[in-house]
Amino acid sequence: MKQEMFEELYRRYYRPLFLYAYSLTHVKEDAEDLTANTFVKALTTFRSGNIQAWMYTVLHNEFLDLKKRQKREVHCDDEIVQNQPMVEDVLEDYMENERRQWLYGQISHLPEREREVLLLTIQTDYRDNEIAEILGLTAAHVRVLRHRAKQRIIATSEEVKP
Repeated sequence: MKQEMFEELYRRYYRPLFLYAYSLTHVKEDAEDLTANTFVKALTTFRSGNIQAWMYTVLHNEFLDLKKRQKREVHCDDEIVQNQPMVEDVLEDYMENERRQWLYGQISHLPEREREVLLLTIQTDYRDNEIAEILGLTAAHVRVLRHRAKQRIIATSEEVKP
């Protein structure tokens, strides 16, 4: 792959991939590692088709691998956990106002599959079938998960109203 092509892909996709990775991990360093690994693996294994969809697929798989590795690790240092950066610290410049901050906060509390579907819907212009391919689901299941996620957020917003 030519250097110029790699640089263009990096400029175009690093930020959205990093934000997606961070929204999954909530740890800046893990998100950075996932994003870097995604570029290496996606660009060395890509054959044809939609490069952006392939990169999100690779990132999703890298995240699943990370979760498996973390389940096997034993963490004893509570100070490390307490000093992790908040989601708002990393995403502050990306978010335009408090409503978006609240929305991303609600999304982070959704069940994992609903959260992934909603984030891919918001952060990319993918159609349901593309999101389904990335997550290994059917398009109908993607629509159901998105609907459930929206209903949960609406229910939460109604609880907050005075």
